Amino acid sequence: MTAAGSQPRFISVRWRLIAPLFVVVLLVGMVGAYAIGNNLSANATPPQTNLLLQTSDAIRTHTAQMYEQTRMEAQRIAFTQGVANAIQARSADDLEPILQSMARLADLESVIVTDAQGVELVGLLRIQQAEGSAYSISTDTDFHLQPIVQAVFNEGYIGATNLLRTPEGLLLYTAVPVNVDNKLVGLVMIGQEAGHVLTQLKAEGFAELSLYGDDGSVLQSTFPAEAGATLSSLNLAPESFQHVLSLTDSAALSSLTLDGRAFQAAYFPFQFGPQTLGVISAVAPDSVPAIAQSNRQLTALVFAAIAGTVIVALFLGVNKLVVNRAAHISNVATALATGNSTLRTGLIATDEVGAIGQALDLYADSVQERQDALRTSLRRQRREAEFLLSVLETMPDGIVVQDQDGIPVVINEQARSLLGTQIETPLFPDLASVMNGKLGRSMAPGLYALGDPARLERDGRLLTAQAAALMNLLDQRVGTVIVIRDITYDVRREQLQNKLMQRIADEVQLPLSSLAHATKTPPLADVARSLSLHAAALQKLIVEMREITMPDAPNSHEPQRPLYLDTFIWSIANEWRQVASAANLTLDILIEKRGLFVLGDERRLRWAVGNIVDNAIKYTLPGGKLTVEINGESGNRALMRVRDNGVGITPDDLPHLFTPYFRGTPRTATGELLHVPGMGQGLSVAKQIIESHAGLIQIKSKPGVGTATYFALPLTAPVGYELPLLPGEADLEGETVRIASQRRQ
Repeated sequence: MTAAGSQPRFISVRWRLIAPLFVVVLLVGMVGAYAIGNNLSANATPPQTNLLLQTSDAIRTHTAQMYEQTRMEAQRIAFTQGVANAIQARSADDLEPILQSMARLADLESVIVTDAQGVELVGLLRIQQAEGSAYSISTDTDFHLQPIVQAVFNEGYIGATNLLRTPEGLLLYTAVPVNVDNKLVGLVMIGQEAGHVLTQLKAEGFAELSLYGDDGSVLQSTFPAEAGATLSSLNLAPESFQHVLSLTDSAALSSLTLDGRAFQAAYFPFQFGPQTLGVISAVAPDSVPAIAQSNRQLTALVFAAIAGTVIVALFLGVNKLVVNRAAHISNVATALATGNSTLRTGLIATDEVGAIGQALDLYADSVQERQDALRTSLRRQRREAEFLLSVLETMPDGIVVQDQDGIPVVINEQARSLLGTQIETPLFPDLASVMNGKLGRSMAPGLYALGDPARLERDGRLLTAQAAALMNLLDQRVGTVIVIRDITYDVRREQLQNKLMQRIADEVQLPLSSLAHATKTPPLADVARSLSLHAAALQKLIVEMREITMPDAPNSHEPQRPLYLDTFIWSIANEWRQVASAANLTLDILIEKRGLFVLGDERRLRWAVGNIVDNAIKYTLPGGKLTVEINGESGNRALMRVRDNGVGITPDDLPHLFTPYFRGTPRTATGELLHVPGMGQGLSVAKQIIESHAGLIQIKSKPGVGTATYFALPLTAPVGYELPLLPGEADLEGETVRIASQRRQ
């Protein structure tokens, strides 16, 4: 009986039926899952050899992935803007900062860039120091005999690999070619420490790895340092090494003992890219069965836990009523309508109600992601703008950023100081005219630097302004960046220096003409001749010093124009005739063919040929003779020669004549060492100037007979045209012949 108006008391179905059933199913399910998991793990437990074979397969797969990553990194460097042009120009100064930046960003251990002959232009190798790691820089190492270079140059591999020894240990290199207009100009090699490679491969299994060289000895191993005494036991016999190399998709298994402990080993080829670089072994202690037994018990327990979890989840799911789920969905929808996008139903689409709840959750996730992305983007843009402005304000140079219409949008404090308060719009009309005159108003995609730096005068100061295009991710120009620098002090210092050097040169030149006449007076002839030689040498040193220190020194590039060769040769002779006369020498001009024109910078060419004539004067004894000749033309080149009947050049000195600051050991016919003043860099600079004009230079000499310097320059018409390129193997024909001595009367 129940009291009137009261709810009847009853035992819920949850506790009357579901709870007992849940307990029974839970016990049966967990025990059964434990038994099944134990049985399955017993049948699935692989023997020791199977584990090693699985490890070798995983290492092969990871090795292929590592090779592709390394090759892609090498190609990324090879295709980087400016790398190919720097290699083609053999400009290590332009190449080094690019490689330094990319090596640090990609955390590379070594980067080597060579030219088309396999000679190193720039090499970076990360070294460990007390304060951290840094890159050491090397140049001019000859790699052309290395197999990795031969594979790229001769066999056309894109991604050849090899192991190389370096001061930091054994490195694994991957090389890709660098092409310009489908022509090979060099290659890029990316190096990884072999120890790091093995450490990464070891993560694919439980075994210790070792890398073997061609003689079967261990090159690198992941065995701990305390196990170093056992590494010699890992060495392979040559026949075993060759057998492993012949394997393709399998591995050679073996048992071995190290320091009294039993191990199992699997040997397989180390295939890195297209090359097989040796053999790798995976060695593990022979204790895997015990580990497998532990794993078997653990697997059974995991199966039982999973079964229990599934049963509990089913019980909780049965207890959930559809009304409660629908109410929960209604609450979440109401929260979304009021702007609260953090609530979720957490339902799964197991039925229609679950599908509605899941769709509502996906919509809430989408709204939340858009809001988070918008807030993150705004914060990032704000930080980037603040960081950029702080960097620009700390820079010593003036920075101006303009939009497409030339309107300044960012100007740092240094630029405001240099430009003053009045800033034109667009900025620097004269600079804009220079850019338009040289490049045109529309620029090609990928063009960043806009012409050479322009000199401008502003409020009594001299400024240089360098403009560069600001490109977006689609390689479209969106603006211009101008870097401004004050060079007033540098220009004034250069002007004062030039005036001082010119004054010294004039003071030395003044006595030369009077000394030339004094040599004809017998009592003063010897003293005047000696003074003339030393004064001429001093003048030459001053000219060389001025040319080296000037900002437009002979190695700089100036505009070229057609030069009438007859007039050019006579101007050289007139310039050096007084010096030759003071040294009691005869200077003659021989022109076999007239009317030839060459294309070049007259000042630089006069400097180069003048150095050659000066050498002929210095190394010819009094009473001798020298000639400056135009020998005609051959193969679109004008052939010229400077001959003397001086002391000549020894065979030992001849190969080093174009080495900067090299001073030879000239001797007279009596064996007396000839002391000649000078800096030893004239022929080096002369060669540089002639070759920069696409010319060739060659010296032939016989001791006691004389010296002949041959040089050729490309012919041109009286009006300029494109400068032809000369083959590097062209020979300048002719012999050094004896010139009969002729003392001037």
